[in-house]
Amino acid sequence: MLKKTLPFLLAIPSIGFASEAKIDFLNFDSQKQFQDFAKDLTGALSTKTLEPAEPLGLPGFDIGISYNLSNLKTDSMDHVSDNGRKSIQAITLHAVKGLPFDMNFGLDYSQVPDSNIQVWGAKLSYALIEGGTLYPAVNISANYTQTTGIDALTFNGYGAEVGVSKGFANFTPYASLGMVTGNVKAREDNTGAAGPDLQDETVSMPKAAIGVNINLLVMDVLVAFNQIGEVSTYSIKAGYRF
Repeated sequence: MLKKTLPFLLAIPSIGFASEAKIDFLNFDSQKQFQDFAKDLTGALSTKTLEPAEPLGLPGFDIGISYNLSNLKTDSMDHVSDNGRKSIQAITLHAVKGLPFDMNFGLDYSQVPDSNIQVWGAKLSYALIEGGTLYPAVNISANYTQTTGIDALTFNGYGAEVGVSKGFANFTPYASLGMVTGNVKAREDNTGAAGPDLQDETVSMPKAAIGVNINLLVMDVLVAFNQIGEVSTYSIKAGYRF
């Protein structure tokens, strides 16, 4: 199975990417512009929900790779890069392991191609209802994310949500609702001509996600949509879920 699936997994990062913006400097004319940037960054870099609510069980695991396209609300990337864009594309590696007591623990690593933006994430979920033939699974989860590789600023975020999913044959649709908080701190001087000294920004926004996991016997494919604040993210993931 691995030999059949590995070429597909490796092909996802080869999708044609526009040259992505790096975060090289801070050039804001007002604190409000920095706040809008913090909202965009939180929406784009916070954990995306890319698995159903069912617990994996102690022997179970979910591993995969995803492509994620986040559409920003503003032109805020123009204030941190000479090649600003209104979207951020990322490739993410996922690993989730089933634990005792209907819990799952996962780690994520994301890289924005042709950029210095890297994100590490961790998540923990607990199934309030395991799910079965006649009723859905329901879980609660918490997550944390942290950037690396950026000199001009630091970002970390955390969130919590409630999820539900129900399997039908080889299809498992799911949905979740929650909240996300992001913290953005300037580490370099603001170079804006009329710009102030930038204060740290903490923003909290609602999160919603829908998706479906499709089991193809030799592999799993998942498509999903996440909305964090006013930032929408479209994702496709390939891997194994057992």
